Formats: sequence, C-alpha cells, structure tokens
Amino acid sequence: MNTDYLRYFATLAELQHYGNAAKELNISQPGLSHAIRSLEKDYGLPLFEKTGRNVRLSPYGLELKKHIDVILNNLDKLEQTISDFHREDKIIRIASVYPLAGSFIPELIQSCSVKFPFAIYNGMTPDILHGLENMAYDLGFCSGQPSSELFEYCPVQKSYVGIVVPKGHELISKETFTFHDITAYPQIFFTRTSPMRKLQEQIYKDYQISAAPACEAEEIEVILNMIEHGFGISVLPYLDIFKNRNVDVLPLSETKWESTFYAIRRRDGVRSHGEKTIWSQIIHNSKMDRLEF
Repeated sequence: MNTDYLRYFATLAELQHYGNAAKELNISQPGLSHAIRSLEKDYGLPLFEKTGRNVRLSPYGLELKKHIDVILNNLDKLEQTISDFHREDKIIRIASVYPLAGSFIPELIQSCSVKFPFAIYNGMTPDILHGLENMAYDLGFCSGQPSSELFEYCPVQKSYVGIVVPKGHELISKETFTFHDITAYPQIFFTRTSPMRKLQEQIYKDYQISAAPACEAEEIEVILNMIEHGFGISVLPYLDIFKNRNVDVLPLSETKWESTFYAIRRRDGVRSHGEKTIWSQIIHNSKMDRLEF
C-alpha cells in the first residue's frame, strides 16, 4: 500500500480538482493522475467521476474514503508518537489524586535536577490506573497499591482522614474522640459533582452514620473558606495546603482510613528523559524514608 497515494486520494476528494489538488500536494498534475489510476487499478474500482472540469467521488470512492480517512488518521498519530520519542521536551503526563496534586507533585518536580514540560491531571485512583493502562498518562499517583502485574509502584507519602475544624474549635480540647462525636456539629460536604463526595459518603456509610450537609462546595478551597468562617467542619483526606490555612486537622482515633499514596507507572514502555528523572527522584526519596506529612 502506497500511503502517499492515499493522501493524494484524500486531497483530491476534498478539492475535487486535479490542478488544485496537485498544487496543494506540490506535485505535477500528471503525477497525481498516475497515482489515482494506480489506486483504481489496484482496487479494481473507479474512485472518481468527472463533472465538467472538476471531479467527485464515485459511490465506491465515497465508501472507501471512510476507511482511508481512518488509515491516514492513524498514520498521523503514529508519526507524532515516533516524533515524541525523539523529543527531549516531551510533555510528561502526570495523573494524581487530589491530595498530592496541590503541592507534593510540584515540589517533587522542582526537586529534579533536570527541567521539562509537564501536565497534571486530577482524578480518582481507578480512573488513573485505567489511563496508565491505556497509556493516556506516563505517571500516576494513587491511593493504595495496584493489584495488576502491569504496573510497578513506589510509596511516596502516608495519608489519613481527619476532621478539619476552625482554629480554636472545641473538639481540639478533647483528649480523644471518635467519628460519631462530630455529628453534633454542622457538616460541610463536597457537591455531588465532585469525586471527593463519594469518599465522604463512603466514610459515613462505613461508620453507619447519617448526616445531612449544612452546606456544600465543589472545590476544596471553598470548603476551607467555609470552615475558617465557622460554617461547620468537614471530613477530608489530609492535604498539604491545610498547613497554610487557619484550620486544624484532627485525626480520627480509628485507623481504618489511614493509607499510603503510591507513584505508579507501567512496567514496560518507552521512557522519556523527563519521566526517567522523576522516577529516579521518587526512588531516591523513598530510600530516604521521606513518608512524612
């Protein structure tokens, strides 16, 4: 299959004129005519019909064009992928659960000796693993170890679920408390459009507690503002940004929701220089046992 001839076919189908198509392709008109005749001979079908000085696709050409467009689109993707393999500035696609996206990952990248372009995407762990499997992402940061042998992983940070309260809240003075103790206070939830809402609801369900939200917000920054202004308290996974806000985080006495975050990538695949640099830094940090909040 001559892929150049397929591109000639697609251009002629679009412009419907041999002279204009040849000019667009930067080839001679006889050369274009030869290419189309060669395709028609190979396929044993007429691909174009004359309409005065122009041409149009024949019924056979119309049907074949659907498949040729797919072939050319895949060829373009293939060429782009090959080009990316040779680029030093390939964008590193990083997917992360929300608790690590705000400061941990930027600080990790900043600590690398080599600088490179990157993009950070937020998501839930199952979606991130699916994206890694389909090679939509280069690196993932998830909660919990992956079960598939397709991946390799390394611990990067411990986490826990806590009660986020305003500074000076009366819960701070209690020596011990359980999850059930918080039901006496207004609860702030994520909106149902936020992936974090599912986590909150699962926690309440596991503790067999029913609580109606006093107010809701889609973004963590808005929830923290509400907490700081005394609208209520919220059950949240620990985030580094809490350190810079006028709130306190009280870990639950139960340890059920303690967890560890992991850096994850496919075991096989072509590694860009930037991805190799990040992974080396992750391994280095892990050996230094930097699993602190």
